[in-house]
This record gives sequence, structure tokens and C-alpha cells, in this order.
Amino acid sequence: MRPDTASAIRAQLIASLQQRAATLDGEARRMLDARLAALHALDADALHEAPHAQSQAHPPGPLRQLADQLAHGAPTDRTAYPELPALADFRQLWSALRADSQLQQTVAHTPTDAGPLNSAALASRAIALMRDTSPGYLRAFLSYVDELAWLEQLGTAGTATPMTAPKKRSARKPRR
Repeated sequence: MRPDTASAIRAQLIASLQQRAATLDGEARRMLDARLAALHALDADALHEAPHAQSQAHPPGPLRQLADQLAHGAPTDRTAYPELPALADFRQLWSALRADSQLQQTVAHTPTDAGPLNSAALASRAIALMRDTSPGYLRAFLSYVDELAWLEQLGTAGTATPMTAPKKRSARKPRR
């Protein structure tokens, strides 16, 4: 277990024991106070020994050494890697192909029987107008929407879905 994780767990244990000790008195309170004193002593010892113990106990592994080498040897500016003209052409071509692909997907998912204020139909018409008026802006807009969608997926991937409550059974017998 990493030292910072152990100290965080120890801090939570101390906080909950202090909270519990505040509600007790007598022999139980005395025992909790003794345990808290021992934990505070361990916490103080861990703070003094942490830098020395970590450097002596675990030398950096090969992956850590490689990461340090790459971090110290990496150029700090982009002048070491000149921009290639072919790469700029490729980026522009890729951006145009991606915008066309997204436009085709949008048009394919547009409902045919939607009313005049249907949000999907309005968005489809707005994108089609953007394509005709300013293709460059459309590419920038679609790139922005892609990034927002990616961030939304990233945000929803970390959240847990709440469990649904079990449905209550009816006390009535079904009609026949």
C-alpha cells in the first residue's frame, strides 16, 4: 500500500474514532483515547520516516526510470519537430472527411415526419445551412460538438447509476 494511501486511511480512522469517543464515557472512552494516542504516534512517526523509508525501501523500477529519462530528455519546445506540409494537408483532408461523415449521419437520423419545431429537424436544417454558407465554420463546429460529446461520455463513465427500487407487488388478485 502506498504511504499516502495509508496515511489517508489512518486519518479517516482517527477522525471516526474521535467522533465515536465524543459520544462515550467511562472505560470505553478511556480505551478509545488510548487507541487514538497510539494512532497519533504512528502518524507522527510516519511523517518523519516517510522520505527516508520511501527512498531506501523501493528503488525506482525500470518503468519509472524510463519515464524519468523521457521527461528529462524530451525537448521543451516544438522546434525540434518541424511541421510537415503534408501533415497539414492530411489534417485538412481528414477534417473535411469527418465533417462530411458527420453530416451524412445527421441527415440519416433526421425524422421524416417531424413537425416544424422538432429539435432534431431544426438541428439538421441548421447544419445543412452551415454546410452551404460556411464549410470551414461547420468543420470547427462539428469538432467542438465532438469534443463536448467526448467530455460528456467521460463524465458519465465515472458516475454510478442509481439502483432502482424493487417494485411493490399488488395485494389484489388479478382479474380473470
